[in-house]
Amino acid sequence: MNRFYLVAISISFVCFAVLIGCNGQVASFQEDIAILQSRPLYLPLDSMSKMETISADSVIHIRHIEEMKLVVYTDTADCSSCVLRKMYKWNGLLKKMEAYGELFQSYFIFRPLPKDMGVFYMSLKHFTPSCPVFLDSLGVLERANPQIPSNSDLHTFLLDKDNNVMLVGNPVWNDKVKELFWQIVEEKLGKRE
Repeated sequence: MNRFYLVAISISFVCFAVLIGCNGQVASFQEDIAILQSRPLYLPLDSMSKMETISADSVIHIRHIEEMKLVVYTDTADCSSCVLRKMYKWNGLLKKMEAYGELFQSYFIFRPLPKDMGVFYMSLKHFTPSCPVFLDSLGVLERANPQIPSNSDLHTFLLDKDNNVMLVGNPVWNDKVKELFWQIVEEKLGKRE
């Protein structure tokens, strides 16, 4: 990994540390990020349902042209329907990503609790995101990637074409992470308007 990516990862760690503000949690974040980066993420999208609308489960055709991926994972610890209601906050970033076409894809993966599936489907129907989402009802993402930490603050990943974690953190919630996000993207894929 080149020096720029190591600096980016360190800065994302510092951003989390500032948000948390507690030394014990800082060490935990550092350890979680190191474990997360210990191996590439495996995205078993073909084992998940792709949800474009409430009735549109479809066959997944994974694109191999991607140079970069944004993965946003919401597990059973989070309120999936609450996250869906706030998906509009991603619209600006997703719109800017469109300039990269198939070179840069986003994957929003939800794993609601079985008891919350009805609310999840209702929220999906009423708050249709501007991009497809994936339903991981069987928990295949976590089983395939035991290095994913339980801390939901560490469930947004910028991946390279080999699924190596380049940046951890939510660029919509944190301006420093957003800045690093676009620096990495522009270094890898060039600047697009």
